[in-house]
Amino acid sequence: MKILVIKQSSLGDVLHASGHIRSIKQHFPHCELYLLTAPAPAEIYRHSPWVDEMILIDRDGCKKNWSTRPLWVAGEIRRVMTQVRRHHFDLAFDLQGLAKSVWFLYVARATEKFVKGRWPCIAGFKNKKLHAIGEIGEVLQMADIPVRDACMELPTGPGEVEFVDELLLGIRAGEKPVLIISPFSRWSSKDWPLEKFIEVGARVHDTHQVIFTGTPERQHEINRALDRAGVRTCLNLAGKLTLLQFAELVGRAALMLTGDSFPMHVAGAKKTPVIALFGPTDERRVGPLGERDCIIRVDGCTVCDKRNCPRYCLARLDTDRVIQAVRNHR
Repeated sequence: MKILVIKQSSLGDVLHASGHIRSIKQHFPHCELYLLTAPAPAEIYRHSPWVDEMILIDRDGCKKNWSTRPLWVAGEIRRVMTQVRRHHFDLAFDLQGLAKSVWFLYVARATEKFVKGRWPCIAGFKNKKLHAIGEIGEVLQMADIPVRDACMELPTGPGEVEFVDELLLGIRAGEKPVLIISPFSRWSSKDWPLEKFIEVGARVHDTHQVIFTGTPERQHEINRALDRAGVRTCLNLAGKLTLLQFAELVGRAALMLTGDSFPMHVAGAKKTPVIALFGPTDERRVGPLGERDCIIRVDGCTVCDKRNCPRYCLARLDTDRVIQAVRNHR
């Protein structure tokens, strides 16, 4: 039996599906499970026992070159379609349900097809009132696959464990609980001002070992902000961790502070409590689900879902409110 799961991007969305991929494999333990995704989110499943084969599409390359190198983009899409068509699947799922992904479901040779969303000639489910994880679960239910546990997972390997062991030993992290602060997301409207994150780190360093994380592009920005504030007590690891090293570190932390971002989802997958700051996006749709998680929504902010909201409501969120949430965490 062969099963195809399509979930290309983004990192957080691909991680959302990790519990459902586990459910599929547990329901059909002898199947060959193929995952069609992009190279970056494929790292999430490097150590997964549930995925047998990867079909990779260069999503970043297609997005970057669609107007300047259309023939290259067409060739990349054709290459992936050929790989998909090479197999006959018993079941095929598009758990993303967007135009960029559903075409691979259409061309797949599969006995049954299911999609998250509403698309012609394919059985689908869509309910924007549900949490995104619950919505994916309903797609599986259409295929009579039970979802008893949809909790995300992000397994790491011995290399990541050894790396983080040495890191924590080097900074003597055992003396205080580790607080990871991940200030940035893909939307500027979802980001609390960096200087406010810096203030939180400076004011809780007496009780926590504070570690800042982020992409390589943010490393110098965080360093400059720490220098401007005269903060010497926080460690900046932005750009110094692989995705899986970051996941292992999150799993060892006592707490994470972040916005609606991939790090927030990693905390959920690693069962690390998170303080999540919400503004333009709906926490009922994508927020953390852990019992010890804390969601802080800025007062008076509506769910506008804008990447670059001119109101920038999160700027109004009071620093003391966030610091109190950190100190109240047990």
